[in-house]
Amino acid sequence: MNSLSLFSGAGGGLLAEKYLLNWRSIGYVEYNTYCQKVIAQRIKDGFLDEAPIFGDINSFIESGAAKKYKGFVDVVTGGFPCQPFSVAGKREAQDDSRNLWPQTLTVLCDVRPRFALLENVPGLLSVNGGGYFAQILADLAESGFDARWCVLGADDVGAPHRRKRLWIVATYQDALGSGRMVRETQEGRVQVREQRESSPRGGERVFRNTPDVADSP
Repeated sequence: MNSLSLFSGAGGGLLAEKYLLNWRSIGYVEYNTYCQKVIAQRIKDGFLDEAPIFGDINSFIESGAAKKYKGFVDVVTGGFPCQPFSVAGKREAQDDSRNLWPQTLTVLCDVRPRFALLENVPGLLSVNGGGYFAQILADLAESGFDARWCVLGADDVGAPHRRKRLWIVATYQDALGSGRMVRETQEGRVQVREQRESSPRGGERVFRNTPDVADSP
């Protein structure tokens, strides 16, 4: 599996991708210069795959670099910034300048990977009464992605701390091989409905608020 990493950080997740899943990284997008240096050193040491390291996601999109990855990427991964949604902050969602969900969606539309693996804080489920998470699901559905999600923490795999996180797995409908793409949320699960029109933008969308799950350290 070829992966394109957004918001790569210092590469902890990238090591898991490579050594647990045997994925091959073909691009890194990370604006922090220190983290860029860490990734570059890990590449030099042979721990990470050699691939371009891009800076700010806006430049990655505006330069046309994102579109050049179309047809080469199996999975796009990314934990888009959580500050606009965390219960530790003001929770301004779309009104927070740090909200980079729109840019994340743009990359998904430009690249058209088979899968997307996205991560955020559980507070995303309840911000704006669940409305912003519903918008994210709508964005994915309208762009042709079938989404599933759940909340998992370190304690779920035996660690002595919680650190709950929201995980979203989205599959591009061409990879599904079906005309199903629109879903209704019920208790954190997705129920797939048959698409009513052939156009990716022609389906029915029904969303209900998901349960309120607090962020955890």
